[in-house]
Amino acid sequence: MKKLIPIILLLFLNLFNCQFLNEQYSKSKIYSLKDSLEKGNRNAFYEIVPFLDSHKKLAEFLGYHYLETEEHILAKRAIIENSIFLPKEIVIDSISSKQFSEFLKKNNSKIKYSQEIQAFYITSIDKRKEFVEFRELPKSKFEKLIIRKSEILKKDWVKNKNIALLIQKNNPESLLRICEEFYRDRDKFNKYNRDKDEMYDLLRILIRKDIGSIGRHKSLSWDTKSYNFDNNSILNLLIYFSKNYKNFTWNDSENYFINQTLKSEKTDSISDLFEDLHNDNEAIALESFVKLSQSNPERVSKLAGEKDKNFLERTNDSIPMFPFRFLIQLSLFTEYCKQNNIDFLGNQRLDPIIEKLSSKLSFSERRKLESELIDNLKIEDITPLEYWTLIYQKKLNLQESVSRILDIYYTKNWSKILNDNQQLKLYLKKSLLFSRIGINGNLNYYAYKFMGNGSLAVEILNNIKTENPDLENQIIRIKKLCLQKLEYPIDDKKISNANFNSQKINIKDEVDKIRIISKDEDDFRYNILTLFSKIGYSQIPEAIKFADKIKFEKVSFRDKYSFLERDFGFFNIENWNSEEIRKDFLSIYQSHTEKQLYEYYLDKAGVDYKNNDGRINYDKIYEILKFNIIYPYTGSNIKENEVGAIIKILELNEKTRLGYPDKLCNSAGIYICTPTDRAWEWQKYLNDNKLLKQEHSYIVSFNYGYYLDKVVQDR
Repeated sequence: MKKLIPIILLLFLNLFNCQFLNEQYSKSKIYSLKDSLEKGNRNAFYEIVPFLDSHKKLAEFLGYHYLETEEHILAKRAIIENSIFLPKEIVIDSISSKQFSEFLKKNNSKIKYSQEIQAFYITSIDKRKEFVEFRELPKSKFEKLIIRKSEILKKDWVKNKNIALLIQKNNPESLLRICEEFYRDRDKFNKYNRDKDEMYDLLRILIRKDIGSIGRHKSLSWDTKSYNFDNNSILNLLIYFSKNYKNFTWNDSENYFINQTLKSEKTDSISDLFEDLHNDNEAIALESFVKLSQSNPERVSKLAGEKDKNFLERTNDSIPMFPFRFLIQLSLFTEYCKQNNIDFLGNQRLDPIIEKLSSKLSFSERRKLESELIDNLKIEDITPLEYWTLIYQKKLNLQESVSRILDIYYTKNWSKILNDNQQLKLYLKKSLLFSRIGINGNLNYYAYKFMGNGSLAVEILNNIKTENPDLENQIIRIKKLCLQKLEYPIDDKKISNANFNSQKINIKDEVDKIRIISKDEDDFRYNILTLFSKIGYSQIPEAIKFADKIKFEKVSFRDKYSFLERDFGFFNIENWNSEEIRKDFLSIYQSHTEKQLYEYYLDKAGVDYKNNDGRINYDKIYEILKFNIIYPYTGSNIKENEVGAIIKILELNEKTRLGYPDKLCNSAGIYICTPTDRAWEWQKYLNDNKLLKQEHSYIVSFNYGYYLDKVVQDR
């Protein structure tokens, strides 16, 4: 209890401080002055002057967020939110009391208040320069907008301000009134306009144009969901339509307002394809994505860059995550392929392969198929495989399999690629473009295949001619990698909170304690998983017995049997929740030694790690350690596969753990202890102890890319 007293006092003081500062804000005169400005009281400007130099501490709440601030910050915000002074008239952000006082004296008679937009100004709207652009609406976008028209016209903001009546009379003044309402209902610190999408859409429907307006960072925004869309964007719309609404006339045959003098950029098929990425129909969205990936890179880059800023707008779930980043790089990639007569689409033989790799297969079925493809694919098959794997980025099984296939295939065929000028240039192009997509995964690590290639590879690279400055820089970087030796970064500290030696636990007593101390069901689950994470190999049957009795609803990755795969490496048992599977496992556990148990499940999975006489083949194991902890081609879902079990075989066979704990992990349903460090050290051990009979490729595995990033960046 004595230890808790300081914590309780600290919490009390913090709570008192929060309440005190919030009360100070509520009582501060600046609070009422802000309200006065919002009502159009110009005298409030004069009364707010002293607060511009005040550093008095205040607090306020934004939703559930408690924020500490000072009076001068609130004073400036109150002025900014309620005025549209031009920068040449005054810059509020850095103003002092004296400067603002002088500004008021100088402009006393010039400062006006607009009831229509509820803001103070000096330069009237019609005297300002607008910054807007127009372009034709893509057909698919207009079709989506027009469906919403009747729904928008029923909104209160449309009916209450007579906007609906003006639209009904085909009066172009409606355009101005929409903009006035748009700006009047602008976002403020504690206010958000939830109708802004509809206001913007109604303008677009009525003039049948897409409208771009300069906003944050002086950037053009074509959508309210764009990061750069702000109150300045709305103000620019207001300026334009206040000066030009009379130039619009109603076209009865087309049902929208036309301005004969309005210049707008023409739309094209690429614009329509971008709109179809949002289509609810998966087939349409995916087909549009494929077409865009093969379209003009300059046009794709422009529209993708614009769309990427609309961070709140969702595309169809069938297309890749970060679709616009993908499209920028894929369009450049396909253009390069077309210019150099490189097939990136493949033939019909590839379709069933991709479909099968994307499907749910058993471990042995998947490994057999991957091995067949590694042995039988031709070099010209690889580019189409990469292209379609990027197109189908959401197919996780495909991402994992292709990552392993490419990693091993490129390693086996590295000499051919280095000595084929076209294939080498293509590989260099991939290493550049794919890494620029900006997603996790092994697609980022093509360059590392050059690591340690030596001076001969540098000479080959010196003969590559290119006029592309980005590719030139990539070659310079890669030549440096050729002369660097792989040094895997192993932490000397091999015991951590996520991986420590097992303990002998009285599971029954501990479970009883957990039932008492757990605050709720979620806390109970966490405590049970933490308990199971501590046990050793000898207590597996006891832990399973208690897990069977515990009511434990699976939540996310937390499963009461997860410790068996994560902590002990039993990778090939898919459904631990099956009572029959658990009984079968326990029967084998009881009748086999620890080493025999791991061998049983490795053999059952069809893992090729032995000689014909049943003895361990260290060369096969070396390749497993190097390539079979799979980082997906795109994504972050690491698969340990059989590597943990192979490491346990090595530990038991060689009677050493190389300083690591007796367990692969102590997961507690949270940690993922990928045995990459152990796998690397065991490769080194096999080499150092001359247990290898074959020469193994020095070409780096993609799977070390994440770790090599840290090493290379530190040099």
